[in-house]
Amino acid sequence: MKRELIRLILVLALLGSATARAGLGTNTLQGTNSALSANAPVVPSYIVTLKREADQDGCARDFAITRHHIYRHVLNGFSAKLDAATVEKLRHDPRVQEVEPDGRVVLCQQTPSNGFIRMGVSNFPEARINGQDNRINVDVAVLDTGIQLDHPDLNVVQGMDVTDSGLNGDDWDGHGTHVAGIIGALDNDIGVVGVAPGVRLWSVQVLGPSDLSSDSNNWANVISGCEYIATNTQIEVVNCSLVSDGSPVPYDAIHQAITNLVNLGVVFVAAVGNASQDIAQGGGYGSVNNIVPAAFPEVMAVSAMDSDPSDGENFNTIAYFSNYSSFWHVPSFVNAPGAGIDLAEPGVNILSTYTNSGYATLSGTSMSCGFASGLVALYIAANGRATNTQGVYAIRQALINSGQPQSDWGPPYSTDPDGNEEPLGIPSESWVPAPNITSASMTVQGFQVTFAAVPGYTYTLQSASSLGQSNAWVNLGSTNGTGSVATVSLTDTNLSAMNFYRVAQLPSP
Repeated sequence: MKRELIRLILVLALLGSATARAGLGTNTLQGTNSALSANAPVVPSYIVTLKREADQDGCARDFAITRHHIYRHVLNGFSAKLDAATVEKLRHDPRVQEVEPDGRVVLCQQTPSNGFIRMGVSNFPEARINGQDNRINVDVAVLDTGIQLDHPDLNVVQGMDVTDSGLNGDDWDGHGTHVAGIIGALDNDIGVVGVAPGVRLWSVQVLGPSDLSSDSNNWANVISGCEYIATNTQIEVVNCSLVSDGSPVPYDAIHQAITNLVNLGVVFVAAVGNASQDIAQGGGYGSVNNIVPAAFPEVMAVSAMDSDPSDGENFNTIAYFSNYSSFWHVPSFVNAPGAGIDLAEPGVNILSTYTNSGYATLSGTSMSCGFASGLVALYIAANGRATNTQGVYAIRQALINSGQPQSDWGPPYSTDPDGNEEPLGIPSESWVPAPNITSASMTVQGFQVTFAAVPGYTYTLQSASSLGQSNAWVNLGSTNGTGSVATVSLTDTNLSAMNFYRVAQLPSP
């Protein structure tokens, strides 16, 4: 989405030295256009296939053709750049079987999932989807079956096993690896690409390879995983796609563990589950019968929508299996149209990474949870992490506010089963901040402006001698935001008697 968007965030009048100063160093805006000669027409390339018995060398000699590739085994023919007259003559030569225009080939590139497409991530500048592996500078923990630690399409930085299985966080099932790919698969021209490509993934293995109903797969492991996350303070987002199997739930202990993570500024994202039931069992929140952790008001709860266009009348509707919310949280920390659910995200037939360095298609609110966690990571990359509960709730509210209402999902539109319509979480420039000037002052090098830069955008310092002149702004130097929001400076080293300054923000090419 290369919009003609320019954000003007500072105009300053500067009375300074008229002394000319040489050069702008690495901040100089370099020209990239080169002149093309109008007298150099492009000669197209063709593949010429001759009949098997034809004399290829004689044919090329007769038409004075300089062959590029010569084929004698798979076919009798050659490739060459040919003008239109030669092509026409060749097509009438009895030795020639076919003359065909040559075309370009590309690598079998990564395939974005239907959910990735539905959310419009590829058009969002901050995600920088260009096949160049620009990694988002955010840390995301995945509480799950683990993540394949050496998957070539994932940036896994740490593995932790709290199940005593001895796997050190390496995925034994595939579920955790699949979710991890939705969150942050690399933008590297292979496999798939995640919502926040290249985020640092922390594998927190809380489910072991034994029967999922055994004592080795319990809430104690989940709490232990939360303990591990709390001791690694660089983690900013937690993805949790877990629910109870119907056995007793240590409600207070889990609630306290998650609440304390949120108090540290960690956004806790949870799947609502796949049982087509209300997450607030028993008629309200606060009950041990609730679907936890999604029912906790401190948690960003995520339902599933169907983003698969091949699903006909189910496309653009809440997935039939997704749990829902009929009741509002008390207390409620965000204003959510979905009551106890913050967002809906794609969750049907989602292609993502899998074990054995492979890929698989899965459905469920687990997939939706991964999309939401990736979205949170993008928001943090643009705005910085939360440091307390208020910061966490501000992030949740911002994503709710910028979501796409269900009434805008497109046909066929059907209402949410509970009547409380949580929006589809999508990336939005509404939460990408304009440059926030932190300082503007004269330095030894010149007049310097310092501000916050966001990945995916180019920032250009511009000056003009008068505000009254149209198109008078001159580019002085540029910088790109990379990885996450960061403080950068641009300097004017060639001062005039009076300058006005501004910083322009545009999506990077």
